[in-house]
Amino acid sequence: MSRNLASKAPTILKNFPSPNRRRLGPGGLEARSRGAFWRALAFGEMIVISRALLHFERLERPPGAVDARMRAAMTLMARMRAPFEDPGLHLVWQARHVTVWSWDKTRLADLGAPESGWFMPEPALGHDRALPDASASQDGFVLLQRRDGYEGQIRQGEELVASRFWSRSPAADEIARFRRSAHGAAEIHAGDDEDGPRPILDRIRALIAGLQPVHAATLALLLIGAPFLHSAGTYARLTLGQGSAQRALAAFAEDSAGDFGALERYRSQSAQLAVYRQSLERINPLAPAADLAEAAGALEARITLLRVEPDRVRALIQPRGELNPATLAQALEAQPTLVNVRLNRTANSAAWEVQAELASPDDAAADREGAS
Repeated sequence: MSRNLASKAPTILKNFPSPNRRRLGPGGLEARSRGAFWRALAFGEMIVISRALLHFERLERPPGAVDARMRAAMTLMARMRAPFEDPGLHLVWQARHVTVWSWDKTRLADLGAPESGWFMPEPALGHDRALPDASASQDGFVLLQRRDGYEGQIRQGEELVASRFWSRSPAADEIARFRRSAHGAAEIHAGDDEDGPRPILDRIRALIAGLQPVHAATLALLLIGAPFLHSAGTYARLTLGQGSAQRALAAFAEDSAGDFGALERYRSQSAQLAVYRQSLERINPLAPAADLAEAAGALEARITLLRVEPDRVRALIQPRGELNPATLAQALEAQPTLVNVRLNRTANSAAWEVQAELASPDDAAADREGAS
């Protein structure tokens, strides 16, 4: 009994001040235990949204301090860019960009999430666990293991540049396409070495040694008057900038008043595009069947059995004469919709059993473009 209490004490002390966390993934909301109920009642409850349910966006923001007007403008822009009709948003402010994590509130409600919950995206927690053999590359790419899959990130220093999620361990070509889409490696400019400033310092020392009393008095007047001149110029520049910002804000508010109908149409069209996107991501079973028939016809063979599954295809190919299996495998692998082709000899028959995986629509389109 004492051993069990000693092992549980560090966990209780470590998690005591923090709120209770519940995971929300594609399978639904994680159940809450009896002890977690009292913890949530005392310190609140945070719902951690799985990376599988999130959309990533990186927006460039205007330079300057982050005030209420900038927050409102960037939130409106993020809401318009989110691919959901009623999106939830989590903004992370960076030096020149804003990282936006968005999710579909309707889908989260269908998965059991409460309407007025405290939501936090999984990548925003900062507890990133990189794979043991996935160290950061020169372009800042790193592969992270998430609860429901894997996430590839490209970072420039502390800033997140791009992110993509895979439900399974990504292949090398998928990682390569993601890194190319994120515009490759980040350029890191090295600073000046230690020998650079020395000639400038020597020149400054020579100028100070040649100063006369008149020069010293003039320099003293400049040192005293320069801060006042700089303050006056700064005040004038800030005044002009504030007036320009107020005029721009007033024009923005006037233009936005007539764009409410356009925003509603945009949201409706975005929902329709989401339905189209889900339909386009499905594999058409006629495409691999046509490719199999084309390959068999080119080799003067016929298909006696064909079965198309969600992620693979199986068939029996009966040659009319002698058929080299290497030629058959090469003809099947040349088809854009078939990958990982395997051939097995059937018992008491001259037919060949063919098993192949179906390529994703994006990979098939890329193969067709490369062939053209």
